[in-house]
Amino acid sequence: MYRIAICDDDLVFGSLLEQYLQNFAKTRRIPIDVLVFARGEEYLEFLIEEFPVDLIFLDIQFEKGLDGVQIGKELRADIKNEMTQIIYISGIESYAMQLFQNRPMDFLVKPVKQERVDHIMEEYLRLFGNRNKQYFDYNVGKTHYRLLEDEIIYFQCMGRKIQMFTKNEEEVEFYGQINEVKRQISEDKFWHIHKSYLVNKNYIAFSKHLKFI
Repeated sequence: MYRIAICDDDLVFGSLLEQYLQNFAKTRRIPIDVLVFARGEEYLEFLIEEFPVDLIFLDIQFEKGLDGVQIGKELRADIKNEMTQIIYISGIESYAMQLFQNRPMDFLVKPVKQERVDHIMEEYLRLFGNRNKQYFDYNVGKTHYRLLEDEIIYFQCMGRKIQMFTKNEEEVEFYGQINEVKRQISEDKFWHIHKSYLVNKNYIAFSKHLKFI
């Protein structure tokens, strides 16, 4: 199931874009769940309670509240969400340089046609559509995060907290138990080498002594 968000205060356009996405999903026979938000703040509130979407079609200009550039910055710089792919939407083509820092996947100029949406979705499936990849979901405070298992080196239990070490040399802490983590991750990928450690076997080198690489 692909989760797709539309964030646009033009409800007529949002409904049309949703129909284009449903048409594409029907043609390609892929399951999608489309969520529509009228304001950027609504989408950010949604992220407090729910896991990130796979793809968001995000308007740049809103009559009230945060604009699309600010929402993109929240996703990338503040929430550290690199998984959700951003497709910016606008009736003006001159925003490209402002959007670069938020690493969007593409840019839609209104009015939008079915063929253009189909092209973007085909590109998304080509680049990010491997559903064999597994993710680990966790909470830090009230915020949900999702990380590819391949990005995780190991988990370490520290009392009531779990420390997660990633290949980007980040250390993340969240509340939980090692057995709870073990139930969520792939058994064939992580080894329970100690009561307090779960280690991604792809980051282990074998010699006279077991060590992390």
